Amino acid sequence: MHRTLALLAIVAACGKTDRDHATPATAPAAAPTAVLARATQADLARDIADADRLGTWREVQQRWHGQTVRWTVTHRHLLCRSADDCNVAAFPIQRPAQQGWMPALQFAPGQFDALARRCGSQDPCEVTIEGTLSQLEVSPELPTSVQLSNVRILPPPTPRTQTAQR
Repeated sequence: MHRTLALLAIVAACGKTDRDHATPATAPAAAPTAVLARATQADLARDIADADRLGTWREVQQRWHGQTVRWTVTHRHLLCRSADDCNVAAFPIQRPAQQGWMPALQFAPGQFDALARRCGSQDPCEVTIEGTLSQLEVSPELPTSVQLSNVRILPPPTPRTQTAQR
């Protein structure tokens, strides 16, 4: 009796086709991400804090991945020595640290040189950048990792001149 049951189980398992266990070759295309009305680093930090409370890590990744962001960051020479090895402080450096992530930057052509010209020997140097959030790793177990690609250095804001009113 046991042999018959074992034989039937083997035959049933061998009789299954790959089609019965097939998984899609490609995941269904994700719906296009809506452009965020507010996409500052403070907004991202708030979403990460919410994800920590609510467990919505995947939603945060999906919402932010591919977004064009414009952030004012702090450049430090020790953290950004070359176009291939550059991180910036997304927040003012505080003790104790409120946010531990320091975005890695991948520059658009010529933009690392623009950063070097802008900051010169000034260290630290505050600069406004624009880029695409190309990598966001968030989870309760690992530190947050952020990467911006196609980063451009934006011109400094021009001082507003007031005209005399008569």
